[in-house]
Parts: sequence; C-alpha cells; structure tokens
Amino acid sequence: MISLSRLTRRLAETPADFLADDVSVPAVVSDVLMSAGGQALDARSAMPFESSERNWQRLVLISCWLVADDDLIAAADAKRLYDFLTEVLLPLADLVDAPKFVADPDRREELTRLALRSLSLLPDGETAAQAADRLATVDSVRRQEVLRAAKEAEERAAAVRKAMEEQRAREAAARYSQV
Repeated sequence: MISLSRLTRRLAETPADFLADDVSVPAVVSDVLMSAGGQALDARSAMPFESSERNWQRLVLISCWLVADDDLIAAADAKRLYDFLTEVLLPLADLVDAPKFVADPDRREELTRLALRSLSLLPDGETAAQAADRLATVDSVRRQEVLRAAKEAEERAAAVRKAMEEQRAREAAARYSQV
C-alpha cells in the first residue's frame, strides 16, 4: 500500500530544480516513464511536454518528482502515468499555480490523490469509496465545474424570473388598456 502522508511530505520537499525554467521537461518525463517500466519518449510522445504553457510544465515536473518515489514508481504503469501527465494535469494547471502543489497542504493532497487514482492505486487504509470521497473534497477541477454549473443555473433562474416579470407586466398593461 502507498502512504499518502509520506507522498504529501515528499511534495512539500520538492527540490527547487523542479520549478526552475531551465529544466528539460521531456527528458525528466522520459526518465520517469522508463523508471516505471515504459519506453523513453520519442519525438511524437515528447511533443506535448514541449508546450509553452509554463505552469503546466512545472506541474508536470512536480508530478514527476512525486511519482519518482520508490514505492509509487514500482507500482506505476507507464501508460497510465503518461495519461496522468498529459490529460489529468492540463485542466488542473489552468486553475492552480504549480508552486501551490508544493506549498499548500490541500493542493499536495489533491495532486497525490489524483496521481494515485490515475495509477489505479489506493492510499494506505482507504477503500476505493473513501479515496474517491476524499479526492472529491480537494479536487480543484471538480470544484470549478460545480461552481460553473451553479452559476449557469443561477443565470437560467434569473432569466426565467425576468421573463415572468415581463409577462406579468404585459398582462397588467393589457388589463389597464381594456378598462
């Protein structure tokens, strides 16, 4: 089993090099994938990591540091790891500054839980339901989706209220004009 607290502590101790601007993201990803039993990146699979989106690149580097943990990398599947880095992290990088995944306890837990879920692993002492429930409480992307849905629902309700008020005004005006 994988210790969540050990992994979140590992994130808190992320070396500054993983936030530097001069790190070759494809090289780091390639090394981590090979450590997970996968193949090195080729020109095509390295292309996403050559992105100009710096916050996402930093988040990828921080995540590589996280999954390079001996116990985690031994249990990791290279394909799932690649998918985690390219698919799961992208929307997260749009919402949260990468350094927060090192500095903030909730963001460290979020990144750790996302990595574990993506790799089909559970934290020590948790069932799948417990892990999913706890992830839901710290998931920035899900929270943003809920906020967006609530805002859209409020906008629809406001439009309905406005239409009802306009209809009442038209009905009232029609009654007065018939008198």
